[in-house]
Amino acid sequence: MSIVEAELQTPSNIGTGPAIVSQPAPCKTPRRRMPRRLAADLVGVADIVAVMAAFLLPALIYNQAGGMVADWRLLIQSAFAAAVIVHMMLRLSGMYAPDRLHDLPLRPGLLFAALAVTMLCLLGHGMPHALRTDHEWIWLSVGLSAGFTLLLFNRAVAHPLYAALTKKGVFDERIAVFGAGSIARRVKEHLEAVPSGIHFAGVFDDRMGTDRVDPEGLDVAGRLEDLVRAARSNEIDKIIIALPSSADTRIAIIARQLEVLPVSIHVVTHISSDLLDDSPAHTVSAIGTVGLLDVKKKPIDDWQRILKRGEDILVAGGLLLVSLPLFPLIALAIKLDSPGPILFRQRRTGRNQTPIEILKFRTMTLQTMGNEAQQASVADPRVTRIGRILRRTSLDELPQLFNVLTGEMSLVGPRPHLAEHDERFAAIVRTYPHRHQVKPGLTGLAQVSGFRGETRTRDCIEGRVAADIAYVRNWSLWLDTKIITQTVFAVLTGRNAY
Repeated sequence: MSIVEAELQTPSNIGTGPAIVSQPAPCKTPRRRMPRRLAADLVGVADIVAVMAAFLLPALIYNQAGGMVADWRLLIQSAFAAAVIVHMMLRLSGMYAPDRLHDLPLRPGLLFAALAVTMLCLLGHGMPHALRTDHEWIWLSVGLSAGFTLLLFNRAVAHPLYAALTKKGVFDERIAVFGAGSIARRVKEHLEAVPSGIHFAGVFDDRMGTDRVDPEGLDVAGRLEDLVRAARSNEIDKIIIALPSSADTRIAIIARQLEVLPVSIHVVTHISSDLLDDSPAHTVSAIGTVGLLDVKKKPIDDWQRILKRGEDILVAGGLLLVSLPLFPLIALAIKLDSPGPILFRQRRTGRNQTPIEILKFRTMTLQTMGNEAQQASVADPRVTRIGRILRRTSLDELPQLFNVLTGEMSLVGPRPHLAEHDERFAAIVRTYPHRHQVKPGLTGLAQVSGFRGETRTRDCIEGRVAADIAYVRNWSLWLDTKIITQTVFAVLTGRNAY
């Protein structure tokens, strides 16, 4: 029996009825999927470009024809302001809703009204002065007509395109419910009513009594461990915990088990918002008529994922080009210093607890490399003379730039550990598995916060885990930039490197 089952199967919830009804595991979604928010935002960007073009192109044409003289600085400012106002009005009106990609709203009346109101708002705030003629009304009329036409064109192209992509599964999102009951049935009915690309991945439950199996005409796909397995296989994107309000303790246990997964987690809103005392303030959302309490969001998702991957490719690629001349020099020094390979591969734990193989320059003698589970310490006799220099300067980590470029690692993130260390640290710190929600990094917040090197004490382990989890929850490009800058300083000082 697993630890999860031992915690959840109390005398009050173990029945003597038949086993859980099984059904086929959720179908795997396409390997290449596009985030729904990213797709919706692309339409928004296209609308901003359309409005700016509608304001600037007529003025450019009219100016070339000799019809007016424009102050282009004020004109560009006015066009940008108009584009932002139109975009915000359409966003507040739900024109960029990620759950409507299968049927992107057209609403020509709203598009025209947004443009008209925007022009009225900007009259007297730069536009007439930008034109310097009495022909601003002609320009405004042409801009209104052109803007409306371009906005309609954007929608006319995006509407069938996104509908077709939805059918192909490009925007597929799969939602699972833990807890067989009326909430699961309502979620299933809502998602199956409209072909939106958001699919019901199944209901999961650990309760096996006859009073709880299939209470709402639903087949139970499996237990909590099956749900975890499906989420780790990228078959589920969102999990809803739908249990009775009287099961607060059980909900807390389940939520903590599921929090380590790289998925969005929601709790039906009759649960108190302080359910998890170590989580930030929760927000509320809904699926149809089902109210949800959002326990946590999927880390580094949508645009964040694109930005971070771009950062990894650009920065890691640049660092690799700069450091490539060092590779043959380091290789020669290793060969002359001690017998053995130049590089060695080491299995570590990556995102979603997936095993990865990282590259490093060898820094230990060949006879002692087998004892990988023992962390390097001060004056470690296993470390070679060249290895000591490489470790102090972190040059032994340079080959991991290839791991970053292949997508197994990131430039910044929690450092990957050996499986033995993962098991030992997880037994000490309950929240340790949370750090596996993102890709491991060459450097991380823990490393620049004084937790680089050997973890001798419980306080050191807890501090490292706390820093890693803080990074997962608060990621930004600015945070990555700060960590990279501080890493350079840490490498120069050689603190905790041996």
